[in-house]
Amino acid sequence: MATGPVSSRLNTPEPPSLPLATELYERRYQDQFSNVLRLFFNRLINALNSLLGTNGGLYLQNPHAMLMSDQDQANASITAANQLSFNQPVITQGIRVENTDEVWFDKTGQYLVTFRLQVSNRSNAVQEFEVWAGYDGTNYPLSTTRVDVPARKDSSTWGHAVVTVSGIFTVEDPDTEYLTIKWWASSTDVFLEHYPVGTLPARPEIASVIMTVNSISRLP
Repeated sequence: MATGPVSSRLNTPEPPSLPLATELYERRYQDQFSNVLRLFFNRLINALNSLLGTNGGLYLQNPHAMLMSDQDQANASITAANQLSFNQPVITQGIRVENTDEVWFDKTGQYLVTFRLQVSNRSNAVQEFEVWAGYDGTNYPLSTTRVDVPARKDSSTWGHAVVTVSGIFTVEDPDTEYLTIKWWASSTDVFLEHYPVGTLPARPEIASVIMTVNSISRLP
């Protein structure tokens, strides 16, 4: 059965304004008192039914973010780690970027983190690329992913690989805990590449980095 549009706002009930009691028993006062409580509980039940129903997710405002970069990100050295940077925060709700590369969370909880990297290789040989998570600036155990990036095809066509990784990040203290994503490559000819708008046909830009973060649970 088709349904009409669902409002994204929930009419939340407010505490009822109860009538002042009389010094002596009056049925009229009792009727008013009961009627105010009835209206309040009707609104409360309606709000709960909307929240717990099929479309209840429309009313929730869980922390979430979509972070991007529209810049190339170079591999400065083959003996040092690089950190993903974000200069295009598309959506930020309870999650923010500080110092261009630190992802901070306003609330405790568990968050699903997924990122996509556009990796390019300008060299004539296959190169290694690795990416991993940093927790408060230190390496997070067992978080590294490795791919081989193909050699370039010719002098103007680079080799490409798309790296997609997801994992769960737990925040117990929002004041001190933050997430970083680090990466390394076996050649300085490997970098994260941003592509401009394409033509014939018209195509959007390619971000060098896209990250999405979604709250999935409170702390266990």
